[in-house]
Amino acid sequence: MIKLLVHGLGAWFAVEAASGRYPRPVAVGLTMLVSRLGAPATAFAMAGYGLMRLKEAGAFERKPAPSRRRRAVTSK
Repeated sequence: MIKLLVHGLGAWFAVEAASGRYPRPVAVGLTMLVSRLGAPATAFAMAGYGLMRLKEAGAFERKPAPSRRRRAVTSK
């Protein structure tokens, strides 16, 4: 369980570094550190980066449904 937490935390730092939160040398250092954690951290980082890109593109925002107008029924 602790290993999973460490991999998840490392992946979170890698995603934040990739988003531009830290200066470039720090981001490169964090990326190198996470790459040393192995495949689970890399997989978490890739998933996190994908989710971050989807969020930036607006995939998780609610948009109002287009209103449908009902036509009035006329009797003949």
